[in-house]
Amino acid sequence: MVYIIGKQFSLSQLKDINPLENHSRASVPILCIDDEGLEYEEIIRNHGFNIRVLRDIEDIKAVKEYPIVICDIQGVGKSFGSKYEGAHIIQEIKKHYPEKIVIAHTGQKHDARYNKFFEMSDFTLPKDIDSDEWIENLDSTIKKVVDPIEQWKRMRDFLYKNEVTTKQVYLLEMEYIDSILSKDKSKFAKNKTTLGLSADVRGVLQGFVASLIFKLVIG
Repeated sequence: MVYIIGKQFSLSQLKDINPLENHSRASVPILCIDDEGLEYEEIIRNHGFNIRVLRDIEDIKAVKEYPIVICDIQGVGKSFGSKYEGAHIIQEIKKHYPEKIVIAHTGQKHDARYNKFFEMSDFTLPKDIDSDEWIENLDSTIKKVVDPIEQWKRMRDFLYKNEVTTKQVYLLEMEYIDSILSKDKSKFAKNKTTLGLSADVRGVLQGFVASLIFKLVIG
């Protein structure tokens, strides 16, 4: 039997924390990767969204500062040398930045080989949607990005997928809640809690501490 010593918290304690109360659409950077550009880029920007459109990226670190990434499936990802192109970019983002919301953006149908990549993305937006649908979808996505409960659930799933023990995940969850409530990010992912984790997992946790949710809530 494992005994947990220390103050216990519940994720429900974070339900009333809403960073958007003090921030606007512009506070959440959005990146779109599409070799054809984004049809409604100007309209989206006119609605107050902070969006950047790139024809392609050469390094996965290019998405680091963007909590929301919209990624085309074909015509991008040339530098990565994968036949799956943009689908491979989605896979790399989810591997290195599991807290990000990734939207697959495509105007074509793809065969069954692409199914696993679409499942990795948070959802898919077809290229024939109108500007009103874009605004509605981006607003709902931003709400998820700044939801501390939603963000932890994403990180928790990542930790379990990488075979982090139940005890360590629980301890990290307690630290996360404590850090958000106290507005002290130094309380999360302490050395004693992350002891034994792989370098990749520790790197993801460090990136999470630097992510938007901590910046908006803690500063």
